Amino acid sequence: MSRVSRLYELQEIDSGMESRVARMRQIDAQMVDSPEVLAAQSEYDASLALLTVAQAHLKQVSHETEEVSTRLRTQEKRLYDGKIKNPKELSQVQEEVTHLKNRLKADEDALLQAMMNAEEVEAVAGARRDELENLCKELEQYQAGLSEEKDKLLSQAKVLQVKRQKMVTELPPSDLQAYERLRRGKAGVAIAPVRGGLCGGCHVAVPANILRAARAGNDFVHCPSCGRILYPIGEVRFEEFNHDLDNIGR
Repeated sequence: MSRVSRLYELQEIDSGMESRVARMRQIDAQMVDSPEVLAAQSEYDASLALLTVAQAHLKQVSHETEEVSTRLRTQEKRLYDGKIKNPKELSQVQEEVTHLKNRLKADEDALLQAMMNAEEVEAVAGARRDELENLCKELEQYQAGLSEEKDKLLSQAKVLQVKRQKMVTELPPSDLQAYERLRRGKAGVAIAPVRGGLCGGCHVAVPANILRAARAGNDFVHCPSCGRILYPIGEVRFEEFNHDLDNIGR
């Protein structure tokens, strides 16, 4: 294996680690509650608040109606039990009974309306609760999938880290330093594969004499356009690096 091919393999390992770390960070960001769930929770909370108001109003109207009904029964009993002898007092009781009957009818109408309103608000709250529960279940399943994916990525990253540690001990320090320096300055791509005569880093055609030198593989040959180390994959027989993440001994 040539010096360049070994560095290219190291670059593939580094790129594989970086992509997995980046994806794990994305997963961490996606593990929070979704906007849909937060909106559904807000709507459900609002419906519960309305239900509390509706039920409180229903309780108040029901209490007032019961008070009027009790007062009406009491006054009707007084009116018809024959104990009132004074005509004026009897007339007053009769007037109050008439008033209480009218008020009771109005209160019963209001009670019916309050009951219907409470039932309607409760139905809305129930629907929003069901919607929230469904969204939460979907989110839970989605997050479970993300968690499983993260575990797999973490395992793969650890395997790649082991491969990297083994590889760097086998590389000449000067080669490793050149690679690290270029990688930092070239957006993570220090070794540019050449396919079809084009540099894989800057996609500019590589002059024929430079390409011949790169094919010889005797020393590092840099792209005259971007400065990356050229690795003519398309022009040599080479099986591209395969991340055998299930077998760290390979």
